[in-house]
Amino acid sequence: APCRGCHRNSLDKITAKTRQMEKEAKELFKSYLTHQGLLTSELRRLCNEAVQWFPTENITDQPKIVMLQELYRTLVHMKDALENIRKQQQVLSTPGAALLGKLESTQWAVRGLLSNTVCALCLKGILPNSRHTPERAAATNAFQQKIEGCKVLGNYSKFLEKLARDSGKKAPQALRDQKKRRKGTKRVEDSSRS
Repeated sequence: APCRGCHRNSLDKITAKTRQMEKEAKELFKSYLTHQGLLTSELRRLCNEAVQWFPTENITDQPKIVMLQELYRTLVHMKDALENIRKQQQVLSTPGAALLGKLESTQWAVRGLLSNTVCALCLKGILPNSRHTPERAAATNAFQQKIEGCKVLGNYSKFLEKLARDSGKKAPQALRDQKKRRKGTKRVEDSSRS
């Protein structure tokens, strides 16, 4: 079975996981700003710059397959970026720093969401495909590393906020559609018993 280990409710899992991760992403971003000393308005402005591989449009407005493919692509990049940020922080932070724990927790959450996204694509008969985005030149000094991490985590927080908000708007309609399908199934079962 090509979608081995995948549950039919992968889309519901994506929605639930996104909502959970949204709050954690905001907390991670705030923690990063504080830990790195990036709280001044000038430095925060640098953190608001776009990161090339985050979608510029709202992906929830796309057809479901396109949305899942964009989510997959973004999460693959995010997984790699988090690994780089964590490695940098292992050098820049004191061992056992709370920020390192939050980064590791976020890495696991991104991997989980990525796994659910792969399953949702697989169940729709699509093999995941991430378009390769050219990597930015690696930051050479500690300040540049801090700013790059800040940009990634800030964009990640905004991305999840949009995703959670917009998937939440569509959820009530999806639930109504699901209830209609169940009622239709129940009617068919009842009529076949007569």
